[in-house]
Amino acid sequence: MSETDAATPAADRFAEVIATALREPPVRVRPLPLPDGDQLWLKRVEDLTHRAWQRKGDMRRLLRREREGYARMAEAGLPVVAMVDGHTDWLVTRDAGANLRHLLRSSDVRMRERTEAFAAAGEALAKLHRAGFTHGRPTMRAICWDGASIRFISLARHSDRRRRNRHFALDVMIFIHSCLCADRSAHDVLGLALGAYLDNAPEGTWPAVHRMATLMAMVAPAMAALRLARPTSRELNALSLALSYVTEHQRRP
Repeated sequence: MSETDAATPAADRFAEVIATALREPPVRVRPLPLPDGDQLWLKRVEDLTHRAWQRKGDMRRLLRREREGYARMAEAGLPVVAMVDGHTDWLVTRDAGANLRHLLRSSDVRMRERTEAFAAAGEALAKLHRAGFTHGRPTMRAICWDGASIRFISLARHSDRRRRNRHFALDVMIFIHSCLCADRSAHDVLGLALGAYLDNAPEGTWPAVHRMATLMAMVAPAMAALRLARPTSRELNALSLALSYVTEHQRRP
């Protein structure tokens, strides 16, 4: 996909807002408020130190992959955020609503809205997998709800070549881990999401999740050592919770 292919007709409408933001010092992700009260989101390549570059990878390559992911999934009719414009060093998308992490942790969100959002998220992830796509990193922050529909964002790790159940299973494990990392007691909404996912997912995905959890459990001794070194790490603690959750649900949640 060429750089010009990334632009949409909406790019002309928002050209001044985008150009003004690009003249300001770069921030990795920032909202761009619009006169009508709506907003866009601008993602830019960071100026990384060598250590950060080793940890995060080639940001331009990842941004290019994200642009391509939005274009391919939108063309396939999948629930991704609308891309407005993009270039080598930046990407602009429409707003997609609140992410699942906010919906899970905010006391202002009603239970009915939270359960609707998580059920819709599970169904949406299954839709990606049935179409032969993996998100790559479907965390709570990468799945948004606008009150009516789910949209995926942050597609830098996506792939439309990983079409086997083990690839879908990794997406599911990341989703489970992220949910329990945000709230270790969130079994109810997690069960709703996984139930909706499994009602629509490719056959054999849940057994693949179990096989992956078994393989991940083999590194438990190393994980335990890391937890001793970092006892307050939410990510490490949530990993053991995620493995236990999958183990406890032999058939399905």
